[in-house]
Amino acid sequence: MSANISQAIGASIPNNTPHAVSVTLPTWEATVGYEEGEKWVTDKMKSGYPRFFIHSKIQELAAYLEEKYGREGEKVFIFPSYNVAKRCREFIRNKSTKNPLPTIRILQISTPKPKTKDEETYRAEAKIAIVFLPESEWSIAKQYWQHSGEGISSRLGEYVLQELQITTADPSKDNLEYQTFIEERFGRNLNLSFAQDAKLALRSRIAGNLGEHQEQQETTAQKKNRGLKLCEDDVYLYPTGMAAIFNAHLVNISTNLPNAKSVCFGFPYVDTLNILKKFGPGVHFFGFGDNESLLELEELLKSGERVQGFYCECPSNPLLKTPNLVKAKQLADTYNFPIIIDETVGNFLNIDVLPYADILVSSLTKVFSGDSNVMGGSLVLNPNSRYYPAFKEYLNNNFEDLYWGEDAIYLERNSRDFEKRSVKVNQNSEIIVNLLQNSPLIKDIYYPSLNSSNTLEYYEKIKTPNGGYGGLISIVFHEPEAARCFFNALNLSKGPSLGTNFTLCCPYAILAHYTELDEVEKWGVDRNLVRISIGLEESTQLAQTFQDALAVAAGSIN
Repeated sequence: MSANISQAIGASIPNNTPHAVSVTLPTWEATVGYEEGEKWVTDKMKSGYPRFFIHSKIQELAAYLEEKYGREGEKVFIFPSYNVAKRCREFIRNKSTKNPLPTIRILQISTPKPKTKDEETYRAEAKIAIVFLPESEWSIAKQYWQHSGEGISSRLGEYVLQELQITTADPSKDNLEYQTFIEERFGRNLNLSFAQDAKLALRSRIAGNLGEHQEQQETTAQKKNRGLKLCEDDVYLYPTGMAAIFNAHLVNISTNLPNAKSVCFGFPYVDTLNILKKFGPGVHFFGFGDNESLLELEELLKSGERVQGFYCECPSNPLLKTPNLVKAKQLADTYNFPIIIDETVGNFLNIDVLPYADILVSSLTKVFSGDSNVMGGSLVLNPNSRYYPAFKEYLNNNFEDLYWGEDAIYLERNSRDFEKRSVKVNQNSEIIVNLLQNSPLIKDIYYPSLNSSNTLEYYEKIKTPNGGYGGLISIVFHEPEAARCFFNALNLSKGPSLGTNFTLCCPYAILAHYTELDEVEKWGVDRNLVRISIGLEESTQLAQTFQDALAVAAGSIN
């Protein structure tokens, strides 16, 4: 099992993958060092999670654009459209402390269109919008890049860089350089002319799975009264999962009570809360996400407070809590607000939450892809939602297809065996959960099939007939030293992300909330929590790997 697992700080996960989604942080100490910016870690970072670590090809493109078009003291961020660049500019101006406000320029450029049918197989017009900003505002722009997920993908950056370099190259070398690039970069197994077909296949695959669960669970009477059936036209693709969430927020904020605060229900992934805090009128945060929280929300609504939208994860990351969606839907119907559900962790083969959601979002980067080599996100409108006409009209007028074709082709390929992989992940996870339950070292295990958070009954209500409980497990040890020793000894991939085809672990609170560990503990997230995303390894070997790490941890405290 260990042959292909790198333990080198900063190496890509998977190994030798140019567009890898994760990066190796093999020890507890390396994770802390990364968060504290220690050079013995940061100088070795060759890769990183794309919204946090700007890919080397995008850095190369940025340097090229700064040199060619920049003014003294300017830095750049690159986005896939002018509208996205304008949003970034507005965010910088809103958050800047400079007086007068800084000068921010936007430049749009595009690469050549294919001229022949043959060129269509390896060439596509790519448009980018470059935000030129004073270096002093770089950290604010980086927040937009991270929170919104709307930056260009590494593959798009690589393609644009190559095209720009070719068009400015010595004409006598141009043809040779381009042909060499095509041969090395794309070989014979990628055809860019298939990009739109790949996107349609992805949207149909998502709509088909969601619609199938709906039909399986309905009675004849319900089918008669269901109304509209979900189709691929209600599925929208985005460059990242966060971009899907961010754009769901834009849809909602543009069509429904623009001055009312949103509700964030349950402790969520960090950037979901950041979006609701930093874009729009603010957020009511109900971090425990339990029935008492719903009662608090109900009292707030009874007092006359209007709510713009209700955002939740199902289950939540990292505590795997499932909200009481039946009660949430009752409140939404009574007090007129839409529900936006992120089902990334559960995945739509295991759970069916569309009947409770007005908008469903998911990170396709995770188990839907599995290969950890491409980003993607989806936004699905529920055609039977009362908000559907307004949401649909907004998207008809404002949606931009910014998903780079090459990324779509990779994601389509990766997701063809999504169903089969999901079943195997569920099976492996149950085995590891049972193993962990027998360890006296472990204080708490968070997993949807357990009732550690008193939300099992709510998960069972949304579980599909053939679904399981997913691949994400979080554990807390009695002794912090045992957590550290277990993690360091675990001979598996270690770094950010989840839903990969291989098991991937991280000290979640340290990695995601290092500067606010006291605050997150108020919401039940232990600072020494270890999050485990189970993969497709052979079950017996995987279990033995966990047993070996637990034995090392036991030895460390005896």
